[in-house]
Amino acid sequence: MAVTMKCRHCQQTMGTIDDEERVYELIGQQPLALDIVQLNDDGEVFVQLVCEHCEEILTQNPNLFENDTFIH
Repeated sequence: MAVTMKCRHCQQTMGTIDDEERVYELIGQQPLALDIVQLNDDGEVFVQLVCEHCEEILTQNPNLFENDTFIH
């Protein structure tokens, strides 16, 4: 099954990866990685990352790191 990567802030789809096992292998190497993997009711797997646009905003406004999301 494909894994979809989405921005955790703006929800923009950043792409998909068809090799689900490879995604879990890479995520497993990251501390606290389980927080970024989400499953929906249909069993689809989503990995929540930060897109370049939101990363730039966070870099310019470090106080926003205190929030789980800054776009409402």
